[in-house]
Amino acid sequence: MTWDEIQEKIEKELIGGYSPVQMKWLQTKVKLDSKNMREMSTEELRGFFKGRRDDVDDASLIRTFIWQSYLLLLGEELKPLKGNLRSFWYRELSPFYKYHKLLFTDETRAMPDVFREAFPETEVLLEYVASIMGVKKGAGNYNALLRGGWGRELYLVNKMGLSFDDFVLMGFFRFQDEFEFQDSREHFRIVGSRRPRLIFYTEKEGLFWLCKEFADKYGISAMASHGEPGYLTLEYFADKLRAKGVRNIEIIALTDYDPWGFNIAESFGEKLAEPVYGFKRVNTTHLTSLELFDKDKLDYIKRDLSKVSSSKKKQVADWVKLTGGINGEAYGVHVDHVEFDRVRDAVARWYESVK
Repeated sequence: MTWDEIQEKIEKELIGGYSPVQMKWLQTKVKLDSKNMREMSTEELRGFFKGRRDDVDDASLIRTFIWQSYLLLLGEELKPLKGNLRSFWYRELSPFYKYHKLLFTDETRAMPDVFREAFPETEVLLEYVASIMGVKKGAGNYNALLRGGWGRELYLVNKMGLSFDDFVLMGFFRFQDEFEFQDSREHFRIVGSRRPRLIFYTEKEGLFWLCKEFADKYGISAMASHGEPGYLTLEYFADKLRAKGVRNIEIIALTDYDPWGFNIAESFGEKLAEPVYGFKRVNTTHLTSLELFDKDKLDYIKRDLSKVSSSKKKQVADWVKLTGGINGEAYGVHVDHVEFDRVRDAVARWYESVK
């Protein structure tokens, strides 16, 4: 079957088995009446996906492009990507945008590789670029980045990643199956040999040695991410955990002692609790506290959080209210400064309480 024949059968509920909730989402978020986007003229494309002013509606265009790509894969009219999410950008979406002059084509204005290497997580990079350009945090405000060459590319790559997440979380497809996306983070996760339902998690890939130490000692699972882990990585991880019979999960998270580390730990647990992964219960324990640091060194290693951008001040204030900061003030500490013997003792106590 061709991609449009497959879509017609999905809409008529002849294949797919999607729920009314899924179909409503699909009909709302994707232009199902679009013809093959890869065969559209630029004029047709701009007219069909017209946004505000003279812009195109990037969100609708990208979701529809991803959906049609999925159907093309089902109909074997498109080959699996086999790379990571950026492979889809470079191979499919970026050439499409450039051909239709929807993306700056001056290669000298492409996103510098140094930024990609420093910030593998696109959303974090987008926030960083927004901050140095004086753009307040928030999806709407990020539209200001569209005025710059590599700012627009960054915006679109982020939009593409979030769109893929939406399709996966809604249960339309998985990263691994038809697209055959690979997990570039597979060497930074361990599935426990004895108690895989227990997970030691850290946001620092430089602490993977500690993950291996706890996995070897207790037979538990472990993961070191580079900032907040993406859904692609978690899909692979969840599959391995379920294959071990895991249904309930206990996480202990070692992150920076600041609002962003706290939120990354929370997000890790919340993401694994998504219904698409099939776990019954996911509980997260925050390991990071001032008890892990040498108090005599705090004045030297602490970071002043009071001078953050105005968009982050409330986030810092809420965190200080919740944790106490340092002596009630807005200071944080990088997790790299912990006393590791104290971490070992804390993990041992946690393990005894949940094993």
